[in-house]
Amino acid sequence: MPELTIQTERKTQLVNVTAQLEELVASLEGFLVTLFVPHTTAGVLVQAAGDGATKVAGDIEAALEALVDEARPWAHLHEGDGNPWSHIRTALTASSVSIPLADGRLKLGPRQAVFLAEFDGPRERTVHVTVSR
Repeated sequence: MPELTIQTERKTQLVNVTAQLEELVASLEGFLVTLFVPHTTAGVLVQAAGDGATKVAGDIEAALEALVDEARPWAHLHEGDGNPWSHIRTALTASSVSIPLADGRLKLGPRQAVFLAEFDGPRERTVHVTVSR
């Protein structure tokens, strides 16, 4: 199964993986690309990027940090991991996303990009990629 490996740099970070994904699927035949993140503290999403949207990823990072307060008395905090907020932030995103594929190209909108959403970094993350025929 094809996959992407992404090294994140911050605790909360959206990493644009569109170029790597496009390169990976360019030689694959099919009509639908599905990405799956096999992690409980990371997700995947499609969001705006590029000209006119260069600050969107940072705004999403800040909003998710503000929405899910790390100082809250989380019950999971005492179970060992010390990262309950990362599970909540992940629950607000998705563990998979599907994107149409035509002629080896992702059929994203003109400002859409695919992001790995990291909530417990920095870490190395894996994104599984499948193409349906």
